Amino acid sequence: MDDAPTYLQWERNTRRPRPAPPPHSCDCQFHIYGDLNRYPVKEGALYDPPKATFEDMRGVLGKLGFERGVIVHPMPYDTDHRLLIDTLAGIPNNDHIRAVGIIKDHVSDGELERLNALGVRAARFNIGRYYKERRSPESLVRSLERAREIGWHARLHVAGPDIIDYADILSSVRDLTFVVDHMGHVDFSNGLQASTCQWLLDRLRHHGWWMMLSNGARLSRMTDDWDDAVPFGQAFVEAAPDRMIWGSDWPHVRWRKSRMPNDAEFVELMYRYVDHDAGLIQKILVDNPARLHGFPA
Repeated sequence: MDDAPTYLQWERNTRRPRPAPPPHSCDCQFHIYGDLNRYPVKEGALYDPPKATFEDMRGVLGKLGFERGVIVHPMPYDTDHRLLIDTLAGIPNNDHIRAVGIIKDHVSDGELERLNALGVRAARFNIGRYYKERRSPESLVRSLERAREIGWHARLHVAGPDIIDYADILSSVRDLTFVVDHMGHVDFSNGLQASTCQWLLDRLRHHGWWMMLSNGARLSRMTDDWDDAVPFGQAFVEAAPDRMIWGSDWPHVRWRKSRMPNDAEFVELMYRYVDHDAGLIQKILVDNPARLHGFPA
């Protein structure tokens, strides 16, 4: 498969954010892709993989000043974890990279145990109309329960208001930590009082949910500055400062804006959510990710 020509590629001249992130900062979401002959994508994949390897991302993390990261298994591979397994197995003395996989009924317990041993700490659920998942409620519950049983958390990758449609299913699974990806894909133009945003804020305040403060720039209606993202980031942080994490979502597949930002700009947008408060930055980039993913203290 060839890269879709209408999408911009990731910015290679990454710089250090201003100010520099604290020691042991963690990028909690990036994707990696491999050679298509060795690691083919599933038929009918939502997008064509870009050229973006683990070595590429290690270079980006180094330039940003991040020491830790979380590989999130991308949708085109579905439950084929071979690239993820090979990557994790090839990291010597790995105390700085964790990962997120995918659970479906046909993924064996043995594979989950192997993934867990290599550093996978969560399962991602790409659910809702946009992601074209066709899973019965029973199958989804089974997978959520398997994530809980192995000690993982659940990453919820759901487009906007679709998440409310899954409220009963999600609440039926007890003692499982839920992390909402990409600020819940809320529509900034609808304002903070919109039902989806208020539902998410309730989950953060009263149900122990987590949120990843990623993709504010992508969700923004603006090409630069992304001022419309800031009130939402501020509200989410205020609701649950001890359960906020951040991810770059590198390599920014299907980026539709006219300019591909420098990855440092995404970090600096998060700084604006907390008004550059050093204590909150420490929580979001270091303390919270370490607790969630089991990094060394």
